[in-house]
Amino acid sequence: MYIQKISIKNYRNFNNFEMEFHEGLNVIVGANNSGKTGLLYAINSLKEPAITIDDFNKNNLIHFKSLYMENAPSIEITYFIKHLISIDDTTDESIIKLVPFLGLKEINETRIQDGDNTKYNVTAVIKSVYSLDVKYLEEYRKAVSSLNQYDDYLIVLNRFVSEHYDWSYTNGVSDSKAASKDARNIFDIRFIGAERTAEEVSKEAKREIDAFSKIVENATELDKFKSKTSSELKELLSPSLNKLSTLFESEQNDIGLKKGNVSISSSIKANFSIPDSFVTEVKDTKTDYIVPLNHNGLGYNNLINIYMLIRLNEIKMGRDFRILCLEEPEAHLHPAMQYKLFKYLKKLDADNELKQQIFVTTHSSNISAVAGLDNMFMMAYNRQLTPQDCMNQSLASLFVDKEGSTEKSEAKKHLSKFLDVTRSDMLFADKVILVEGIAERLLMPYFMEKCGYAYEDEHVSIVEIGGKHFEHFIELFNGNALKKKVLCITDNDFNWVCEDKTKFDSKAHYEANVPSHIDKITSRFNFDEFKLCTQKNGGRTFEDELFLANCDNEGTAVFLLKTVLPETLYSFVETYKLDIDQWRSHLEEIDGRSKSVIKNYLTYYTNRKDQDDSLSNWYKKLFFAELFLHYANGNKGDIALELLTNFTDKDLVVPAYISEGIEWLK
Repeated sequence: MYIQKISIKNYRNFNNFEMEFHEGLNVIVGANNSGKTGLLYAINSLKEPAITIDDFNKNNLIHFKSLYMENAPSIEITYFIKHLISIDDTTDESIIKLVPFLGLKEINETRIQDGDNTKYNVTAVIKSVYSLDVKYLEEYRKAVSSLNQYDDYLIVLNRFVSEHYDWSYTNGVSDSKAASKDARNIFDIRFIGAERTAEEVSKEAKREIDAFSKIVENATELDKFKSKTSSELKELLSPSLNKLSTLFESEQNDIGLKKGNVSISSSIKANFSIPDSFVTEVKDTKTDYIVPLNHNGLGYNNLINIYMLIRLNEIKMGRDFRILCLEEPEAHLHPAMQYKLFKYLKKLDADNELKQQIFVTTHSSNISAVAGLDNMFMMAYNRQLTPQDCMNQSLASLFVDKEGSTEKSEAKKHLSKFLDVTRSDMLFADKVILVEGIAERLLMPYFMEKCGYAYEDEHVSIVEIGGKHFEHFIELFNGNALKKKVLCITDNDFNWVCEDKTKFDSKAHYEANVPSHIDKITSRFNFDEFKLCTQKNGGRTFEDELFLANCDNEGTAVFLLKTVLPETLYSFVETYKLDIDQWRSHLEEIDGRSKSVIKNYLTYYTNRKDQDDSLSNWYKKLFFAELFLHYANGNKGDIALELLTNFTDKDLVVPAYISEGIEWLK
């Protein structure tokens, strides 16, 4: 049994929001203030509803004059609960819990005949509303009738919320009333917040161990572990402790405890319960010394207790249905521990061993890199909507192929391998720039500042693809409900040297050419939030286009050449600068290897100039740009660092195709 969908109205950042979930692990990623925490609290409200005036949607409250003069504001949260019930399973008592929220007609429609076994894939709908008691509606209307200021309205509303608001529950299918205890007792929900201390997490773990121990301490269950029990406390508790110890010992390295020289220790003392045996002491695995929990590192304490909450549910007996809400587990875990913990959770989920529904919110790229696309949901707060609201996107549903196509599945396969910690940052950003190589990635923040775009303030993620597989990463945003802007900066890879290796190709051919890989991308992706930019002023890569954009400033051009040419040519470049006739006349002054390269490019230039003399100056610039690219190949990252470290000229020109893309991104 699990929450299959939730609908939230007028609660925190949510105006009119719906989101569907998976049965096992649900990892919700997004930037700060995207609604992740509010979502967890909305889920937890099914078990422990707690509302203050601050939980009402402020974007609606501020319009109280038009919205809330006749009727007081309310919060509505609806839970859609899915469960597969088998007639043959006499131990499943869930139907008793769900009956107040089922529709008889809907039950019959979900009947599944599996041989002699009849099953029902039922959906219970719990509609919970936090609203003003109707007996006080007239009093509310009188109290707000003369109000004009928002702050004054909040004071009045707060009084009514404190005294006359309450939760009501109904069957979302039939609209019949239901008792609050019927709704709150369906799930056992545990909530671990981001600002937790080790003691708070430990308290949750103690609850789990205590519940487990109460079951196994009765004589019937103890017989499964030991044929005969004695009256001594040690003999009574040992079976429980041994079972827990065996489980923890076998799996504690799976979540990264062994690396920290930490293990879960148990000891039996006359005044200690089973929960105390496991969560109050930690033993160092190298020296065997034991320290109290509050003396141990906060990260490992959280890891131990989170593990207990997850794993004890499997060995706990009975038919309880569990939900665990875990807010920002990265709060006290360093990246390697985050990675290992979620690798472990992902394996449990894949093996169908979680035995509960888990909701995790995070803005850690270490977690998103290992969680798996099928388990992830993206969230964002869309301020462009009227009214503003949260948006969500399931990545599992995003990567579903259309009939006759494999594009989505191919993209998913690629991303599963290459959506690493660095690239996962795009999931949390407001806008994304995809670039081919390291040089563009390193220099892009500098270019953005040059274009008057505050890179750090705008939450832009710059992602290096490391090749030309842009289409797989673009699919992450194609049809995505979050509608993030995606700028693709790619090379056109025009081959300037003709096939006969005698001359440069023509400028006219360059301008008319549409590279096949670019045509493929622009034809495939035609959504408003996507733009592709490539070189258009003669360059075929970022490097030669950068040079062409700056070659009119001789000082800048000479500096750029010196960042790539051998030191033996520094004096030559400083002497003859960009005078191509001087380069030709003094070619013999250049050492053998460089002379051969430069001679070839001079030949390409001369033969093309002779055919198109009116553009001789343009081809001269191309000569130096292609020479710059030739020597830049193989160490583009070093060149970018050189520019960032030593270039002080404020007049460095941003290539036009990049400035065009940045302007669009604004």
